[in-house]
Amino acid sequence: MTVKNDIKEIRDIGVTLDVVLSIQAKTNAEAYEKLDDMGVLNMLKLAVEQCEFSHMQSETKH
Repeated sequence: MTVKNDIKEIRDIGVTLDVVLSIQAKTNAEAYEKLDDMGVLNMLKLAVEQCEFSHMQSETKH
């Protein structure tokens, strides 16, 4: 009897993304101040909320 081992290892892949966040503010300085006060999780949430996912149907799936 042959036993097939299908256990897959986890691979870490580093990804760098350029992100533009739209922040309501009267001046650039105020916007940067608000950005500095945001935590990473809040920045990521804001980025995801502002993304357009209409192109996802044509994305390569792995």
